[in-house]
Amino acid sequence: MPRPGRPGLAVAATLLVLVAGTAAFIYSGAYDVSATSGHTGLGRWVLKALQKRSIAVRADGVPEPPAADSASLTEGFERYHEMCVQCHGAPGVERGEIGRGIAPQPPDLAEEAEEHDPKRLFWVTKHGVKLAGMPAFGPTHTDEEVWAIVRFLERLPGMRASEYARWVERHGFAAGGERHGDAPGTASRDR
Repeated sequence: MPRPGRPGLAVAATLLVLVAGTAAFIYSGAYDVSATSGHTGLGRWVLKALQKRSIAVRADGVPEPPAADSASLTEGFERYHEMCVQCHGAPGVERGEIGRGIAPQPPDLAEEAEEHDPKRLFWVTKHGVKLAGMPAFGPTHTDEEVWAIVRFLERLPGMRASEYARWVERHGFAAGGERHGDAPGTASRDR
């Protein structure tokens, strides 16, 4: 007959072994954190599952999006072209050097906009994603500005390269993201 307290002792011993094993693994340096090596299958699965559930839970609290109008689409395009293309690319525009070096690789936002509702897109754009290279634009942008980006994202599915190129030309951008007449890296949003 088992003595009282033994199951609790077994659980405590198991937890202690798990904690010690995890600490030994972390301090051994065996896991390669370089962006060029990518994640292991298990690491990729854990991060994706954690990310998916975390965003889904938090996006439920996002209020309904405002209606899109031509001004918000224009603002969204300008911000997207200035801040997002480098990592995510655009129709007919490859990811920049930064985007090609991030692991995990930034997603194609035309696919993301097709697969996810606007509240999720808003939450990710506003809050960013840890361990994914996705910055949070909430600290530097108003909710209205973030919604403008989301409104433009919703236009990406099905957009052809020629249509995106017309947006670029119409709004006075050079190929590198800066506006014509701006010094490189100083693209102005207030025009």
